[in-house]
Amino acid sequence: MSSVSAFARRRGLGLKLYGLAVYLFLYFPLAIVLIFSFSPTKTMVGMQGITLRWYQELFADAGLLAALLHSLLIGLAAVAIAVVLGVAGAFFVTRVHFPGKQAFRTLVLLPYILPGIIMGISLLIFIRNLGIKLSWFTVLLGHVSFTVPVVMFQIIARIVRLGPNYQAAAMDLGANPAQTFWYVTLPMIRTAIVGAALLAFTVSFDEIVISFFLTGSAWMTLPVFIYGMLRFGLSPKVYAISTIILFFSLALVILMARYTGRAGEVQVARRRRRDVVD
Repeated sequence: MSSVSAFARRRGLGLKLYGLAVYLFLYFPLAIVLIFSFSPTKTMVGMQGITLRWYQELFADAGLLAALLHSLLIGLAAVAIAVVLGVAGAFFVTRVHFPGKQAFRTLVLLPYILPGIIMGISLLIFIRNLGIKLSWFTVLLGHVSFTVPVVMFQIIARIVRLGPNYQAAAMDLGANPAQTFWYVTLPMIRTAIVGAALLAFTVSFDEIVISFFLTGSAWMTLPVFIYGMLRFGLSPKVYAISTIILFFSLALVILMARYTGRAGEVQVARRRRRDVVD
């Protein structure tokens, strides 16, 4: 028995060390970027004290700030369109039965699972054949193509767990489809919509391959702009903007976990209990 317990302790210690090694491999580079963003020199060699010089240069770089603004605007616009189309598509897939439904679901997911370079080239050829010039509109089209599936399948998962009973009960009590959606269905899937929107915004903000093919010279997103900077050398301003994006992404991840994880399920459970009491 003692040998078994000793083996279990050693195995537990080994798993902890393995997990620690994995986390160090994943997050140590992020810590390096964070340290570099406050380093007076461009390397850690001879680093003495901290400085905000690179952040000052970052906020003085009009081109970099414009690219950041472009990414925010494209992300917000893509999410707004994706939420409308994704919610409508989720209800269509879950409520309507038609031949080839599984094939349709796979095709909807295709823009998200295909390599970005394939989607970028395909969209570029399609847009060129239509005679549309590369601009913010073409970038937005590209981002909508892969954010819609993200939102749609998040909402599908929530609708499947809810079932049709609440909607059927509301319509039995005299509510029309619009009232049923607004007063019954939407409050129940609200957390899923918020979580899906945050996830879609994160994916859109980070996208570089499709944006690279569809962006014009006058409208660059932040990842494309940073890629262009790296071709001429690694500027410490990249460390500063990367640190800002890192904390911004962490905030989005926390919010996303809040609305798609256990908290969202707790809200649904509480709402169901209130319905039973009423």
